[in-house]
Amino acid sequence: MSATVIVQLPLIPETPPKLGDMVLVPLDRLPPDGAMEGQPYPRLVDSVRRWGVLDPILIRAVGGAVDYANPKTLVAGRRRIKTARLLVVEARQAMDKAAKASPAKGGDLNDDPVYRAAYERWRDLQRLPVRVVSDPEGTLTDGRTEALAVMTNAVRQDNPATDFRAISFLVARFVAEGQTEKAALAEVAAATGLAPGTVKQRLRLLDLSPALQDDFMVGRLPYSVALQASRLGNESQTVFAQMLDDGERPTLELVKQARRATVQAMQASLLDALPDPPEPGGSWPRGEGGDLVARAEALARRLADIKMPILQEAAGMIEALVDAVREKRDG
Repeated sequence: MSATVIVQLPLIPETPPKLGDMVLVPLDRLPPDGAMEGQPYPRLVDSVRRWGVLDPILIRAVGGAVDYANPKTLVAGRRRIKTARLLVVEARQAMDKAAKASPAKGGDLNDDPVYRAAYERWRDLQRLPVRVVSDPEGTLTDGRTEALAVMTNAVRQDNPATDFRAISFLVARFVAEGQTEKAALAEVAAATGLAPGTVKQRLRLLDLSPALQDDFMVGRLPYSVALQASRLGNESQTVFAQMLDDGERPTLELVKQARRATVQAMQASLLDALPDPPEPGGSWPRGEGGDLVARAEALARRLADIKMPILQEAAGMIEALVDAVREKRDG
């Protein structure tokens, strides 16, 4: 029985995909909010409330079929969809409030300007403008949706959260196929039009703890702060996450405070990692000497995890001494 050979399609198709005409698609046929990352931001909500959704949602038709509800085919428009649903609820509430406030004499609610404005907003947001990118040879796992998402964000505006998700997917795919990370980064950069440095910067967010990644993806952690926090060690990230849970504002200064707090806690407990020294003129018993080596290794790991050059240098010196002790003892 012969093995199945899977051939990955190039991120950029040889024949440019065709962009279809704009169509109006019912809001309930688009992907559910729970399947999409990102949250509406105030400026977008205000814009859609005033003008509606002016920029069409972009969906990729994979293999010749259009699946509007599948988030894997959604190239751009996640926040616009969520904003529309948010405003539909808002308009429905305004209609109900106006109806309750209306005189109970059977008057026509359409004559009430508050009710009428809310109804028109509710009606207009029931269907959103959508354009379809036709890709008849594509598949759901070929990476083209992610590549298109990064390209459209680069043209329209920075969207680090979507870029992070898409670039992570693409790089992981190429590495799984046997490419080096450097080669994968170069291919993603070429396919998306982003500078290699920007691709690497987005991927740096993988160094965030899962909790901080979640905060970033839902919009609670600004990109600049998330990027700085990704340079923290594990212990400092834990301290930073706790500060956020305690209600602190996510700022660059808070990142520095988390680093300082970790260093101070480390300084207070550094000597705890070492056993008490022998009496003057005495020597380390062999059993305690072995314990000292193990504790010194633990101390070096803690120092290295803080990710401060001076402490990492100290960690390297301790590791070198441990190696020398082991070599002399075992020799």
